[in-house]
Amino acid sequence: MPDRKYFQPEIETMPQDKLKALQLERLKMMVEKVYYTNDYYRQLYDRAGVKPGDIKHLEDIQKVPFLEKATVRDAYPLKLVCAPRSELLEMHSTSGTTGKPVLVFATKKDIDIWADLNARELWMVGLRPGDSLLNAYGYGLPTGGFGFHYGAHRMGVLAIPTGSGQADRQVDVLVDVGVTAFCMTPSFALYVGQRAVDRGVNLRNAACKIGLFGAEPWPWSTRLRIEELFGITAYDEFGMTEFLGPGMTCECEVRDRKHGMHAWADTFLAECINPETGEPVEDGADGEIVWTSLVFEGSPLIRYRSRDLSALTWEPCPCGRSHPRISSIKGRTDDAVSISGLIVFPSQVEAALTKFEEMGPNFRMTLETDNRSMDFFTLKVELKHERLLNDKTLLTKLDGQMREEVRNIAGVNPKSIEFVAPDSLPRVTAGEGKTASARVEDKRKKG
Repeated sequence: MPDRKYFQPEIETMPQDKLKALQLERLKMMVEKVYYTNDYYRQLYDRAGVKPGDIKHLEDIQKVPFLEKATVRDAYPLKLVCAPRSELLEMHSTSGTTGKPVLVFATKKDIDIWADLNARELWMVGLRPGDSLLNAYGYGLPTGGFGFHYGAHRMGVLAIPTGSGQADRQVDVLVDVGVTAFCMTPSFALYVGQRAVDRGVNLRNAACKIGLFGAEPWPWSTRLRIEELFGITAYDEFGMTEFLGPGMTCECEVRDRKHGMHAWADTFLAECINPETGEPVEDGADGEIVWTSLVFEGSPLIRYRSRDLSALTWEPCPCGRSHPRISSIKGRTDDAVSISGLIVFPSQVEAALTKFEEMGPNFRMTLETDNRSMDFFTLKVELKHERLLNDKTLLTKLDGQMREEVRNIAGVNPKSIEFVAPDSLPRVTAGEGKTASARVEDKRKKG
């Protein structure tokens, strides 16, 4: 078994024509199920003039109305539940920081499928029975910690639920227990890695060689910094709490720079649309990813707009897996900020700042409006070592170079940069959300 290349070979390498036929069969069954068992879905589809019999081809999913986050929140708390309450075994939810949270319910079947999906991903990046996984995602209402935990159990891997935070403890467990792999957010990984450096601990000599990172956009330069700090191979993974989080997509060993993450088409139907028009884009073109659950029983979502900007392709992958691939999340339509008419993503700013070895784990953008009603932004940037704050010559040099690099990549120049000590800015640690809210503060005048 450990020598097997795929965790579920028959599913992972299923010919694409059979895979799409399976998707259509499951899509028909799902639309019929929610229409006849859920009042909320039935009313939504009746208003749109859609009946289950209208789904004859995969392309017919475009007849089905989108689910927006506001729509789903309107269904709070139980209107989207499609299984008998007696069969619900687990509930999770989104953070609800900007309104009512989205509640997600799972049956025994859902949890079994979820475990399989995560086991596929852990196997795909190189874990095998007998390995160990330090899991620094949150173990609470967010799904981050639970998905990989179940997947580790499913494939015979020791699960170590450290949860989020406590960077020093993460370092100790990584070294003392001889952990094989770990998963956490990229920004928290930078912080943990830097804490190890500050303590004189060389994580490159530890047993850990695999890392999975998600829950926030991260540029390739951040990946390289993490790999250097830990001496690992870093993999991108993506999941949404609304679909039980981890287990939706993950990079294979190829780590394709353009379309790296496999999306499990037997469980999810992914579309890529123009976020302005809602129309599908060509294979491989940039757009917004829309997700449909094909098998979950508890609270399945159909045509849910993720607001995540990526690209989707069915182009075959050298790894042999037949499932479609999406590119790393570039940002979110609701994270994009307009500065004097120019659209800027926090991930672009990060890509510029991480080119400097003096940068620490985090940064923060503050958006403001001047007395001419013109927008501008300033930056706070953590440095790797607090002692660097005393080197005025270095700070002056970094200020000019960083401002120029941000302008080159994002197209706009920060008005000023303030350098601060490590661990002094807010950060996402638990995978509770994919937005850039921890890195953007909007203080602009409204109206």
